[in-house]
Amino acid sequence: MKFKKKLNTFLSAILVFFASFALTGCADGWGAWFKPDLEAVTVLLNSDQTTLSWQAVTNAEEYLVYSNEQLAAIVVNKAGVNTYNFSSLLKENISVYKFYIVATSEGYNDSAKSNVVTYLNSTNETSVVSSAVVSNNNLNIVTNLTIGSNILSWDQVVGAQQYYVFMYSNTLGERIIETKVNAFDFTEYVSEDQVVMFRVGVKNEEDVILMSLPIYHNTCTLQPTYNNKYFYLDGVLGDHYITSQEELNTIVYYAFVYKIEELPVYFSNDYMNEIVNTYGPEAQYYDYVSGTYKIRQFNHLIKAISAACNSYTESCDYDTSLGDVTEDDYYKKDFKIKFKYNSGFEPTNSMEKLRTQNKFDTPYYERVSYEKRSSDFNDFASDKQPLVEYVSTAEQLYHVVESGATPLFKTTTNNSAYTIYNKAKQVLREIVCDDMTTYEKVLSIFDYICYNTVYDDEIVDYNDETPSFASYTCFYLEGVFNDGLAVCDGFSKAFALLCNMEGIDAYRITGEVSGGLHAWNKVKIDGNWYVVDITWTVSSTSENDFTTGGEAVNFNNTEFLSYKYFLVSDNFVKDTHFASNTKLNNSLAALNEYYYYYNQTYDGTNNLIISSDAEFESLINYMLTNKLYTFEIAFDDNYICSPSIFNSTHDADLTAACLNVKAACEISNSNILTIGYMHKKISANLTGTTYSLTLINLPEAIKNA
Repeated sequence: MKFKKKLNTFLSAILVFFASFALTGCADGWGAWFKPDLEAVTVLLNSDQTTLSWQAVTNAEEYLVYSNEQLAAIVVNKAGVNTYNFSSLLKENISVYKFYIVATSEGYNDSAKSNVVTYLNSTNETSVVSSAVVSNNNLNIVTNLTIGSNILSWDQVVGAQQYYVFMYSNTLGERIIETKVNAFDFTEYVSEDQVVMFRVGVKNEEDVILMSLPIYHNTCTLQPTYNNKYFYLDGVLGDHYITSQEELNTIVYYAFVYKIEELPVYFSNDYMNEIVNTYGPEAQYYDYVSGTYKIRQFNHLIKAISAACNSYTESCDYDTSLGDVTEDDYYKKDFKIKFKYNSGFEPTNSMEKLRTQNKFDTPYYERVSYEKRSSDFNDFASDKQPLVEYVSTAEQLYHVVESGATPLFKTTTNNSAYTIYNKAKQVLREIVCDDMTTYEKVLSIFDYICYNTVYDDEIVDYNDETPSFASYTCFYLEGVFNDGLAVCDGFSKAFALLCNMEGIDAYRITGEVSGGLHAWNKVKIDGNWYVVDITWTVSSTSENDFTTGGEAVNFNNTEFLSYKYFLVSDNFVKDTHFASNTKLNNSLAALNEYYYYYNQTYDGTNNLIISSDAEFESLINYMLTNKLYTFEIAFDDNYICSPSIFNSTHDADLTAACLNVKAACEISNSNILTIGYMHKKISANLTGTTYSLTLINLPEAIKNA
């Protein structure tokens, strides 16, 4: 019975099928069911930016051109290339046009839609980002930035005839695009698997671009929850979807800098397989507490995170652990890395100063007569970067400014970044002048840090667990700007901060020297990179430095301005300084040496290399006349033999020179101290011994003249 019913249904369908041929004609009816499809076209946008072109499709008679889902035109097929110019279609109030084409023909089914060509009703032109003058003061002038289908759009700004779209990604770098409408198609600029920051701006009457707040977009959507979590550190813009050890290294460092206590991450399949194959999911270890061997579970995760923690040298003291991982899931890819910061979130402790700065030193910025900046000067390069990042601590401030971004502050109350940033601005108002060359600005910044900050001897021998060594300000910007007491970390961070605030490229390099971990700088002047090591330029004294009775007792534990490691080359430090981040260090190749003593003058004419009694006398007279009682100079080997060559000859040469010059300058009863010698190349063709030279016990008549 059931079979008969099914057969009747089938026969009814056959009768309906053939009836259609009787009503429409056999050929037409059959064709409606079995017509072949036309091939889809591939559409290109011509160089004139308003013409679509495509190759003719076999058997096509016409092409239906659609604009924003509306039929805009019908183009009759011709052999070869077909075109359609849509310029007459454009309207000022429509910003985005999306075109596609369907081929059609009698006796054939219409083709599938072609590819979509997006046209923005504007002229796009790439601008050089370095030439753009940006302001971050009004962040709400362009609002409601949204992203959909690779189109960035925003609310129109009344009166704006041009918009400026800023883009930043790790592969793209920085780019500014001009557009006349409030939409931008970024398809051609953004590749797969990258995070991009966008900002949009408009120009004011002074040709300054007023930028919006940023919006982020990720072309990778494999793990949306983690792809939509962003971070920025030292020029790297990324997400929480981890695909390599390098990405993990960066995000763990980011967690330390921003003091994140729980860092959610997701490991990709390939990266998980890599660390499992490298480390294994389990490992045996000896537990000294119980005196037995135990099994370390999730060894691959622990090892990968440990490698990330050890990938950088930094003043840090924290413990890490895994969250959301159980024994039932050895290969869990989404979990939290937990951090416990033993040093707290910001440095709060400081040591006692054991050194003082030589009161006779005169930093460069006090020896020149440039017109000073006004007290409200605020035209700093670090406030005009299109790349931006929010900061709340001084450590975050240093990283953001060094990476070429503008620091933003969600609050100015109890915000150490805001406090230190304004202190640094005040320093630059006082020591840097607009008429200075880049070299003079760098020299002034170098002198300021050296002259106003002494080295922290006590922290070097610190070995207590409480408080943590990393809670001391000497490792941070606070050491320089608040306490005047720092070590290499504080020196190098302050130098990089101040230089970059002035628009001078400078980076902090971390690594090792014979004494342990160390930090120094590289700075770019007139297209050349140079090494600067403030810590190693320190010349200090103790009682053992003097053999002439008690006349120098006031100089014990005193630091002197010194330029031994100021603007030197990689070759100069190749046997003493070993960078941990070799990629960064090598990218800033310091091939030249500035030869400070050869190029710097004390009077605008004579340099600091002393080659005769006459030059020595000229220097001393200049110092006496201008009441400048300390200079670091270099004695030419041909004038005074270096102690590293023949010590007795050096002593005889220096004693004779000092006696002759003191007699000639009528200060025979005074003393000339020579502190902290170093034998080095002082010009392209000369070697010599550098000394910090100080005049003491001068007659009152000279002092008061």
